[in-house]
Amino acid sequence: MNKIRWVIALLLGSFSLIFMVLTAMRKERQWGFEESDAVLNNPDRGFYIQVRSSRPDKIADAAEVVRVILLSYDIEEYGKEKLPEEKLKELETALETAKKEQTAVVFRAAYGFHRDVTEPDRIEVMAGHIAQIADVLNAYQEQILVVQAGMFGAYGEWHASRYLEGTEEEQRENRLYLLKQWDTCLDADIKVAVRRPRFVREAMAAGVLTGRLGIHNDALLSNDSDMGTYDDPGMERGDELQWVQTHLKDQVNGGEMPTPGKLNDPENANYEFGRLHISYLNLKYNEEIIARWDGMPMEGREVDAGHYLGSHLGYRLFISELVVRKAYFAGELSGQGVRIRISLCNAGYAALPDKYRVFVTVDAGAEHLCHEVEMPELYEISGGQNVTKEVQVTIPEELVYGQEKVTIGLKIAPEMTVTDNRECVELANDDFFYGGGVNRLLYLCREEKPVPLYGLVPFTD
Repeated sequence: MNKIRWVIALLLGSFSLIFMVLTAMRKERQWGFEESDAVLNNPDRGFYIQVRSSRPDKIADAAEVVRVILLSYDIEEYGKEKLPEEKLKELETALETAKKEQTAVVFRAAYGFHRDVTEPDRIEVMAGHIAQIADVLNAYQEQILVVQAGMFGAYGEWHASRYLEGTEEEQRENRLYLLKQWDTCLDADIKVAVRRPRFVREAMAAGVLTGRLGIHNDALLSNDSDMGTYDDPGMERGDELQWVQTHLKDQVNGGEMPTPGKLNDPENANYEFGRLHISYLNLKYNEEIIARWDGMPMEGREVDAGHYLGSHLGYRLFISELVVRKAYFAGELSGQGVRIRISLCNAGYAALPDKYRVFVTVDAGAEHLCHEVEMPELYEISGGQNVTKEVQVTIPEELVYGQEKVTIGLKIAPEMTVTDNRECVELANDDFFYGGGVNRLLYLCREEKPVPLYGLVPFTD
């Protein structure tokens, strides 16, 4: 009897020891990560180059340097008539080329890209042109980053226009008329930009282009008012910057810097770009400013100002933290699955465009599984803000017991089926491997313990 009791006690002690070991092993494991200094070739953000719609051959050249172009569409010859089919075909060809080159398009139409333009005698002619143009743009909405309202004045920049003369009320009426045409004719997923924050507030009050109107500041960092960009008599420059930061954080904002000076010193540029949520910036205008940034120090950073400022245009996502349990039974992986807590940080000036979706992937050799994760907060953060999400990942039993290395990754792309790196988002992490549109984060390894268990470790471990 004593021997039986001794055996039972030994077994209970062994089970208790095994239980204690397994319990200790199955606690959470946490990894923290820093943003890398890598220059990423991510879509829908960064420096841009202006290309005329009549020169689609130049788009391929631009695509070797940037991921965004400003497509200028000159319709000065057609102020008294509808746009002919060949002119619309010109736009279609340019957009088709941009699609082929995986280049995002900032679009602007104007009645001449020079100082002394010839506008239509009647504003209704403009409305007709907008309707024709919008039909073509809508067919390529996935390629359109933003449509600048354009049309009025020199370069379509809403100055030196016959329709922006007269009383303030008459000018306001014409501005809203034009924006209403874009609102009516453009697909609801296409965003629009105007020259000044005041014009956005004007449209908000009138209920025009609600939720999809941003700014293009073509006098960025130039003088106290940015050459009239900040012209509301009730607001100082700081007030305007704060208003844009608060109200236009989910829009597509950008512009160009015409004048070298103190305002475009790196620290101030970084400050204002963050408040303006800048997604795109002219690479050629002003090259002098951008060249000056190269080699200039950026306070608290290991890279120079040109590298830092250019890398943070638009969104810049990286994983700041991963949390998983230390170990799993094989049956858990193919049953209830793995719970992973992912913290994503957006260090960029602007939010991730909402056309991108987030997917968790499981890969083993030729096997590839992918499922979408809802993360709506991701489209609202920028400037170092984080969003944390717990996801459940189930690994098929045949993969758990298979011979191939099983990896878990994160894919950020417009569609689940996209595999072209140019269409997907690479994370600013040195700790993971990126390929086929997937950021591979963790891999599954077998641990020989009292009971065979499986653990997850970062891909580069």
